[in-house]
This record gives sequence, structure tokens and C-alpha cells, in this order.
Amino acid sequence: MNNTEWFSIRTLTLPATAVALLVAFFIVWLVLRVQFPKKWSGVYGDAVFTFILVWKFSIIVTDFKTVIAQPFAILYFNGGTMGVILGVMAASLQIWWKRKKLQFDATGIVACSWVIILTQSIYQWLVVLLNDNPINSEVITLIVLSTLTILILWKMTVINRALFLYTIGLISVAFFQPHGLWQPAVWVSVILLILGIAIYDYSKKFSQSI
Repeated sequence: MNNTEWFSIRTLTLPATAVALLVAFFIVWLVLRVQFPKKWSGVYGDAVFTFILVWKFSIIVTDFKTVIAQPFAILYFNGGTMGVILGVMAASLQIWWKRKKLQFDATGIVACSWVIILTQSIYQWLVVLLNDNPINSEVITLIVLSTLTILILWKMTVINRALFLYTIGLISVAFFQPHGLWQPAVWVSVILLILGIAIYDYSKKFSQSI
């Protein structure tokens, strides 16, 4: 999806995509807080903080010359598309690194799958609602992702298959969006799929070894 709108919060001006992402983070955190043990909303909050930190300061890596020439650029800019991917990778690696401490039981695996699916779906829904894009891509995005989200979260119990199905659905939707497969949402979805399946497999092996 293209970003076509900007929102001002006092002296801060944010693109609609950033607003959608922050709101999605809050909604998913709230869902976890209500639906699952408090532990998992805390894990999600830590991952979100890591993502924002890496995404914000990744400009040092993605545009080092600008930062050297204008150090205050760090305060006003971020790492862009590459920064988003680096942020997701950093947050995913953080969760994977802490997997033994977190002890992903059956509830934790379900919470993880909810996080992966809801964060992406709510973000996509909000981007559609906040921006002005071709109507066909907006309708397809809303219908397909809404159907998949409801079907998976309430009906499917095999987590790895559910995550794979959702990722395939999101990639299919991307074909009808302005940037096609060349958008960070696709790469992010693949990274999260790998994380979800890796945690699921680790949890299964860990439970069998007990």
C-alpha cells in the first residue's frame, strides 16, 4: 500500500503507515493482556520496543553519510524500509534468544501465533482505512485478510499450518497492492513465519524431552 496521508501530533508529523503500526502494536498488546497471561503481553511489549529502537536508529547504518553530516538527522528520520526489516529481525532474534527463559508452552505458542497474525492484519486494515489507494486493492486486502484472520484464530489448531496459510494469503494480497511483492510487509511476513515455525518446532521438541 502507498502512504498518502500524514498526521500531526503537536510538533510531530507522522505518515499514516507509522500511525497504523503504532496503533496496531497497542491493540495487539491489549488483546494479549486480556486474552493471555500477563507474561506474554510483556514479551510482546519488549519486542515492540526493540523493533522501534532498531528501526529508529538504523539510519546510522542505512544513511551513515547523512548522520555524519547532520547528526540531528537521527532525531527526525529513521532507517526506512531497510530499518523496518532490521527492526523485525532484531525483535525476532531477541525472542528466539530468550526462548529457553520464556518456556513456550501451548498457551505461549498460541499467543505467538496471535501476535504474528493480528499485528500484520490490524496494520494492513489501518493502512487501508487511513490512506487513499486503488479501491480494488483495498477491498481485496480487507476481505482476504479478515477472512483468513477469523478462520485461523478461531478454527485452525495446527499452528505451523495456520502461519503458513496466513503468509501465503498476505503474499497473494500483495500482488493486488501498488508495490506488489516489493514492499516491506511481504519480507516482514516471511521473517515472522520463520520465527513462528521455529518457536513451534522448538516447543514441540522441548515438550517431548520432558
